Amino acid sequence: MPEKNFSYDGNIINSAEWDRDFIEASLNAIPDIFYVVDTDGDFQRWNDKLPQRTGYTDEEIGTMNALEFFTGDDRETIESSIETVLQTGEDITEAEITTKEQHTIPHEFRGVRQTDAAGTPTGIIGIGRDITTRKYREEELKALNTRFDLALSQTDTGIWELDIASGTVRWDTTSERLFGYDPGEFPGTYVGVGSRVTESDTEPSAETADTAGSGPKYRPEYGDRIPDEDLDRVSEQLEHAIKTGEQYQADFRVQPPNEPQRWIQARGVVEYDHDGQPDRVLGVQTDITAQKERERELERTKQTLEQKNERLNQFAATVSHDLRNPLEIAQGYLDVARETGEEDAFDTLERSLDRMESMIDELLALARTETIDPETEPVRVADLVATAWETTQTGTAELACDLPDSMTVVAEQSLLKNVFENLFRNAVEHNESPVTVTVGELDGGGFYIEDTGSGLPETDDQSVFAQGFTTNDSGTGFGLAITRNLIEAHGWTITATASAAGGARFEIRTDGS
Repeated sequence: MPEKNFSYDGNIINSAEWDRDFIEASLNAIPDIFYVVDTDGDFQRWNDKLPQRTGYTDEEIGTMNALEFFTGDDRETIESSIETVLQTGEDITEAEITTKEQHTIPHEFRGVRQTDAAGTPTGIIGIGRDITTRKYREEELKALNTRFDLALSQTDTGIWELDIASGTVRWDTTSERLFGYDPGEFPGTYVGVGSRVTESDTEPSAETADTAGSGPKYRPEYGDRIPDEDLDRVSEQLEHAIKTGEQYQADFRVQPPNEPQRWIQARGVVEYDHDGQPDRVLGVQTDITAQKERERELERTKQTLEQKNERLNQFAATVSHDLRNPLEIAQGYLDVARETGEEDAFDTLERSLDRMESMIDELLALARTETIDPETEPVRVADLVATAWETTQTGTAELACDLPDSMTVVAEQSLLKNVFENLFRNAVEHNESPVTVTVGELDGGGFYIEDTGSGLPETDDQSVFAQGFTTNDSGTGFGLAITRNLIEAHGWTITATASAAGGARFEIRTDGS
């Protein structure tokens, strides 16, 4: 085989024995457009892909300039690319070729500068690659990302990434919003997750000097977006995931500036580098405030049911115990009355039956208050106090109403009247006359009823509301239990304490505290 002699001159390969047909066949075998243009952009050489793709003949292309295959912004793009190649030596750009039939085909153009032996630019050699499929896939991916972002935004779910080595954190806009940051405000550091912007900080600390930049400074010690106990727990869970490779999940509270506190659930997976070392953590974080509120509501419901079940057990115990006592007395004196006919026996029997009747009435009333659902409306409290005092047997006791005439509460009038009647009756029946009952307004919402009597027994103040609790031999012990149920049915609270005069004082708070 004879030796071939090649020379390289200004990006042109010369060979006396190189067959022109072979070169043409090689260029035509390329699936992309091959072209050579001069410094003005006029075509000097091209393969058969250019006429096949554009619809122009070789004769037409020979009279054309490269810019004639483009319109609008694409023509400006190609014109700029030609200048860049001639000045810098190479360029890569994208533009749409406009065919003879006025169809457009997206292409990627890679051009290099052609020079002569003196280094003077003589033209451009390039390749034009059809990127229709790539563009279609990019549009599909863009549409998919748009739908994905929409789905995440509808569920208040953001995306995050932690670079373990640098501590850099990347968030999307949803994550920034969840934590109360404006778009682009998040500092991008792990310590910044729990930190707040402090405009007055003009000098970065040593810990944040590398990441503070020239904008507002971020101080990691300002962990006031996430409570300290939550931040410590989250850090421990994240470190455990990085150390073990287990999936990371943490629920924590976030307090954005000037917004209500919310609950966030963060989840992530650890990725490793080619050496098998933890490299980064990728994850999502979701607003689960509504879920947490439902959980709290379920817990409150559970506690309410447990309390009602406990009261039901107390109710059953009371029925079996307290009713048995007067029943046994009645049965005993009934036998005596039959044998002797004594008037005292009949009187005792009658009192026992009356007590049983009172207990049954109050037990039924107590049972009804367990499931009551008040139909509320604004009620003028002072007017209702006066009415309840008139309908209660108060004897020589006196009422002092210190409530403002304008004071109202949202309640069911008949049930609230029952509360006042029970507390008035309790003050009169458990104290010797003369006794004064005072009703006044509480700071922060609510009212109190207090008396000048002998006060509450020496026991837990809240035990006076237990079913069957009484210090009066003739009492049933259900009046205050009924009162408590009526108060709690309104969503209020009642507590018992001593009055300034040494008597009993009951405070009803209507603000839920």
